[in-house]
Amino acid sequence: MMQNKTKSFSVGRFLTEWGALVAIFLSFIIFSFTAKSVFFSWANMITILRAISITTIIALGATFGFAAGVFDLSFGSIATIAAAFSITFMAWDNIPMPFAILLTLLACAAIGGINAFLVIKTHIPAFLATLGMMFILDGIELTYSGGSVINPKVAPAGKTIMMAIPDLFNRLGKAPLIIIIMLICIILVELFQHQTKHGRFLYMVGSNAEAARLSGVKVNFYRTLAFIMTAVFSGIGGILIASRAGTVAAGVGGSFLMPAIAAVNIGAAMGGRNKPNAVGTFVGAALIGVVENGLYALSFPYYAINIVKGLILLVALIMSNYANKEN
Repeated sequence: MMQNKTKSFSVGRFLTEWGALVAIFLSFIIFSFTAKSVFFSWANMITILRAISITTIIALGATFGFAAGVFDLSFGSIATIAAAFSITFMAWDNIPMPFAILLTLLACAAIGGINAFLVIKTHIPAFLATLGMMFILDGIELTYSGGSVINPKVAPAGKTIMMAIPDLFNRLGKAPLIIIIMLICIILVELFQHQTKHGRFLYMVGSNAEAARLSGVKVNFYRTLAFIMTAVFSGIGGILIASRAGTVAAGVGGSFLMPAIAAVNIGAAMGGRNKPNAVGTFVGAALIGVVENGLYALSFPYYAINIVKGLILLVALIMSNYANKEN
């Protein structure tokens, strides 16, 4: 009886730690047979990687918040602001591309700093503070764009098109550059979180802030760092949104909010780490991307895709909760 219990526990632990990879493998097999002519091709694999690149990059930023034990709801809106700023700084203000990108990321970092101030200094719960920031940023973006789609080729009232968007900027959101940028971000975040003392301190703060404080860790510093890094990576994602689409629709970054949260939670349990990590987050984003792409290949109704995404998120949360209990 004890042997059966141990065996069952081992199977459950295996599925919790490696379930995402198993799910990707099974999804590939299923879609390769059911939609072979569309799904199983090199071109479609590139399409999947390109499609998940922005989700992965934004989710990488979210790993910092989850690692430090703070929940940031505003990162989708930050991505929208970054998309709007990056493209209009060049088109409307004649700012060279490198400086436009730098100014955009600095603006995102400043937003992250404000979030940190609200949570740390005013003691507003992170969920509520960033929820308020989300609405503020959405309002700023709508005001900035005049409530319409931002098109760098069309000047709004009172503005003049100062320069055309550089071809290099447009290529950032296309394969292979967007995939390369995603892989670089994964490597950098993985190295920072697991190969530096700052990454370890970040996890300590998220695991037990009081114990970390008693150990001499500057808890408020690392929480601030988490908010800023979340905002910066959201900014990178937003810039790529603008590059890929060429225009910026209102609230476009909000569509990445739930997939990014799902990716982080799916990947947290992978490999028995039981904490947010870059490689696991990529696997989580890949699972969502493979399933979504496969369903589209089967002509699954686009308006029902969110049902599947919601189910994936719920399963990820159950797996994460199980892993935490076992840990």
